[in-house]
Amino acid sequence: MIVQFLIRLELLLLSWMAHVRLSKSLERHFSVKLQPPSSNQMQMQQSTLPSIISNYYLLITASQFHVPFYSSRLLPNTFALLLVTHAYTEWFNNNPRRTAVYLVFTAATFRCDALLLLFTIGLTMLILRQLSILQAIVTGVLTGVCSLLMTVPLDSLLWRRPIWPEFEVWWFNTVDNRSSEWGTQQWHWYFSRALPKGMLLTALLVPFAFMRLPEHANWWGRKKFGKDRTPHGIFDLRLIRFFAPVCGFVMMYSFLPHKEIRFIFPALPMFNVCAAYGMSRLHQVAFPKSEGQEIRNKTNNKRNGKTNLVAKAIYLSGVGAISCTMMGNLLFVRLSKENYPGGVALERLRLHLETSMDSSLGSSNAPEIKKLQSPKWENVLLHIDVAAAMSGVSLFGQRYASHHFLNGEKVSFKVDKSGYEEENSMESTSSMYTHLLTEQQSIDGYHLIESIPGHPRLDIRNFRIATKDAIFILERNGWQI
Repeated sequence: MIVQFLIRLELLLLSWMAHVRLSKSLERHFSVKLQPPSSNQMQMQQSTLPSIISNYYLLITASQFHVPFYSSRLLPNTFALLLVTHAYTEWFNNNPRRTAVYLVFTAATFRCDALLLLFTIGLTMLILRQLSILQAIVTGVLTGVCSLLMTVPLDSLLWRRPIWPEFEVWWFNTVDNRSSEWGTQQWHWYFSRALPKGMLLTALLVPFAFMRLPEHANWWGRKKFGKDRTPHGIFDLRLIRFFAPVCGFVMMYSFLPHKEIRFIFPALPMFNVCAAYGMSRLHQVAFPKSEGQEIRNKTNNKRNGKTNLVAKAIYLSGVGAISCTMMGNLLFVRLSKENYPGGVALERLRLHLETSMDSSLGSSNAPEIKKLQSPKWENVLLHIDVAAAMSGVSLFGQRYASHHFLNGEKVSFKVDKSGYEEENSMESTSSMYTHLLTEQQSIDGYHLIESIPGHPRLDIRNFRIATKDAIFILERNGWQI
């Protein structure tokens, strides 16, 4: 377990460094391309606005649940999110070839669905002439070949057969079109459910990245008292060339019947960039830093007080959105504690086996009987079904639960997950197992040891977290350790 903790801590630090690097690239990007030179007031804000955007990006990302929570999980989605975040960094740094390298490597090695993001971003870079067709082909081919030379031998060694995992996933989802076997959602689910769930109230800040509503609201308030300079047009399209391809990625992914929020994790950093830019707009309107504005505030405190109050109220609404998202984050953390019944069931099974062993060995003090009893730990044959495996059973937990020391000697029981394949149905082979971790409450020939609650939901009426039995620990009748 210590090894697992250290590995996840290292992955968390790498993920954190990727977001910090992206925030620094935002600071550099906006320090160069902040406002047209015709606006003196906005020019004078240039020295403060880039750092504000950078800080708000980190704050908004940290306030959400899914990105920080998954940043240390050993999933392909986590590695893909990390690499895509670096790709965004290079994109904001105006390094299109490095951006393409990150995306191609991600698609070939960790998540084949990054091909959709590669397509939308690559097409944008071609249209904007950031990359030529020849550069795109050379970069894609070289990076793809290098990626295959890394992933195919390693994965073939681990799977014990020649394999390119991401190609098989792509074939399963597109050619065979079998993703619906894992459940389906409506086409708009990513926009109507997943993104709002991932961003919570910080999603309300995204429109302010593309619309100068705070500036215009502030200007209308001042117009009653004087002739302030009219702000620029209502729309701000500075980030549209970054946001539109990512939005296109989510739209294209919506055609796949099976949907999960983790599939669109690569889109969340760009949505957070837009939310951070929108929040920085609210900040600048509420706390203007230009010299001309300060002079007007000193001479017209009375007339400016009301409009400044409105601007600060809008800003506080943004702060409230981030604060509520943080509170929602805490609620999600509490709910997630009940969301891994498979892992809990594996720990409870180990405790049950140890208790059974202690009671059987304690019934006799004869060393020869202990010697006869000790190999029976190895006779345990555990079957883990899909529901249990998807709800907290990890290889680290599996190794810890199956190992045991008897008289200074380490013994292990066997764990089988053959129920994943269609040709191995649990009903036809269940009699060979001594124990089952399954979502089925009763199976002939087995008796229930313990039921583990899961599927948490918020019961608002009773102000509590409601759960129901999710994973059941079954033991074969007549079996004793």
